[in-house]
Amino acid sequence: MADGLRSPVPANASEGLMKYACTVCKRRKVKCDRREPCSTCVKDHAPCQYRDPVPPRRRKAKQKTVLRTLNCNDDTQIITVSNQNQEPLASDDIRTRLLLLQNSSMSLQSDTKSETGPGRLISKGERSIYLDNYLWKTASNETDYVLKVQDAESILPESSGSVSYQIPRARIEGELELDEGALLFGPASTPNLSGLHPNPVHIFKLWQTFLENVNPLTKIIHVPTLQQRILNASGNLDSMSSEFEALMFAIYCAAIRSLSDEEVLQVFGKSRTTLLAQYQQASQSALVKAGLLKTSSRVVLQAFVIFILSVRGEYNPHTLWSLSGIAVRIAQRIGLHRDGSRLGLSIFETEMRRRLWWQIIVADAAISRMSGSTSSLYPLADTRIPLNVNDSDLDVKMKETPPESLGATEMVFCLMRYELGQWLERQSRSKPVGFDGYWETISGGSIPIEEKDRMIRDLEDAIERKFTAHCDPSIPLHLMTMIVAWSVPLILRLAAHHPRVYHEKGELPTQAAKDLLFKTCLSVLEYGNILLTTENMRKYLWHVDSQFPWDPLIYILDELRHRSIGDETAKAWHLIDITCSRQYHQPGPRARSPLHLALANLALKAWAAHVAECERRHMSTIPQPNIIPTFIKLTQQKNLYSPPTSTRVTASSRDQDQRSTPARAATMNASPFSIVPQLREGVLHSTNPVDDNAHFASSAGLDPAESSPFDWARWDASFQEYQQQSDSVGYF
Repeated sequence: MADGLRSPVPANASEGLMKYACTVCKRRKVKCDRREPCSTCVKDHAPCQYRDPVPPRRRKAKQKTVLRTLNCNDDTQIITVSNQNQEPLASDDIRTRLLLLQNSSMSLQSDTKSETGPGRLISKGERSIYLDNYLWKTASNETDYVLKVQDAESILPESSGSVSYQIPRARIEGELELDEGALLFGPASTPNLSGLHPNPVHIFKLWQTFLENVNPLTKIIHVPTLQQRILNASGNLDSMSSEFEALMFAIYCAAIRSLSDEEVLQVFGKSRTTLLAQYQQASQSALVKAGLLKTSSRVVLQAFVIFILSVRGEYNPHTLWSLSGIAVRIAQRIGLHRDGSRLGLSIFETEMRRRLWWQIIVADAAISRMSGSTSSLYPLADTRIPLNVNDSDLDVKMKETPPESLGATEMVFCLMRYELGQWLERQSRSKPVGFDGYWETISGGSIPIEEKDRMIRDLEDAIERKFTAHCDPSIPLHLMTMIVAWSVPLILRLAAHHPRVYHEKGELPTQAAKDLLFKTCLSVLEYGNILLTTENMRKYLWHVDSQFPWDPLIYILDELRHRSIGDETAKAWHLIDITCSRQYHQPGPRARSPLHLALANLALKAWAAHVAECERRHMSTIPQPNIIPTFIKLTQQKNLYSPPTSTRVTASSRDQDQRSTPARAATMNASPFSIVPQLREGVLHSTNPVDDNAHFASSAGLDPAESSPFDWARWDASFQEYQQQSDSVGYF
């Protein structure tokens, strides 16, 4: 019929009853006898009409995107998000809708009681966004249950390069489309980067180099999973995603960075400088193309972290500090600072997120010290330390957590560094983070030195028990771990006993204390020089270069102004020469920073003191270190130092230095396994300070009671002066 009504058809011919009530009874909500006409309509003289009921609405398929809400009881509430094509809710569903909103509000209230605060992770594959404030969390609830304008894809775009946090709109005529990523690295050099990749053979060689030289010290990628993807991508470079392409270029950069000039030229037929510049530029373009600044992809963040590690030797320290801050912000947006076990993530995803977060934190802390800044991120996170397992123990589909190994695994070096990070964080809980960041507990004067020594011994015992006791020095990674692990307590002791601690209290360190510090600093340089001069450690020098022992060097050079002659003095200059030569001879702005200038100036003063004392005693000087001419040239370029005649480089001093080269080479190439036990027994296991007063008094003509305080205020003022002069020429 035209009005949408039709004549009823009896449901049961024998009784003449309809299956459903008439429209009048249904509207009045009274019982209908389902006859034609029904008794109610006959009584009210109303037309009795029957209409077919509306068919039930079809339900949409289950959605593919999931929201996880962190509750205070560590349970995970799974909330599905509707597809953007879902129909609006009917009026009959308002009650259900309000109930859902009420439950969501109760969830928000319970979250405020959580130690880690409220938070919601929106996750899809390798992409995620962590919403950590009430504005976005409430807005996401409204999107989930009420608005239904867009699904979670409006917050979590399909790719990092797509537009996020925006609703599409018509573009105004003449309006420019801004590329936020260009603010960081500039616009991508070319929209198609496939032509900048090396050939498949070189891709595989770079991948193998990365696995051998870089991956053992970083461990932020899963080798079995990534290797197959790289092999597939190398055969079809045009089809890979922008996220994965950024990761590949970062791997190229890190691999080339870890090789020597000769190795690069021999394997790839081009200079190392050329290939580094080529792949660093391509990596920057790939990161821009992948939408780095707005990415939600863990792969893009992995690429960015590897890129930062690969340019530490070339980038300005302040630039690196800014870049590491961006990495931390991206990690927080992805939710890496919250442990995946509390967010309902898989075991594999949880473990990979832990590895990436802790590597970012360690790199950020190291860069912060180099740039003169303070990192204070640990209290914001609850991400656990990664498991002590190999990559082969992890699988994407695994359902149970793999058992941790009791011995050394592929993670041994990273876990040893993370142990130090956790230790510093625990020590800083008793007081707010101050001037020296998380090192202030050790470097400050608020804790008695005896208490600091006890804390350091506890850390030393823990590192020995967990890591070095299980290491085999014939394995390069294990030797690297042992050397760094043994150096850490020494550096901490220097911070704990530093002259600044005494000066803050208006006291002067005793000669015995200074002798112990001098011996400690020499041991730090000895350990470092084992890494610099051992052949099978060459592949890890890219990392050693970024861990320059500034504090021990500064203290030694200060002391050498007074300990101007003697066996320990000759040993100290030998170690200084090896330590500084590689650092100062590398290209890039690092070797021209104010810290480098200040240390060079201090070294020249110490060398001048040695030459002057030898002339006074009519003695021959030790062979002039190779680094002295570099120091002179560097300081003269900045008009910071004019060495006296006695310290200028002469032909005779060059000849004398050349004659000493074979002996030095023999020392540098000596096997470290005969040196390490001596250092361990003679330094780390020494409980009583060695009193060398008599030795230095007789050899240097010093009164044993004479003090030689270093004016640290003057040093700080000089450093600021160097920095101002360097700022004027754009070096720092």
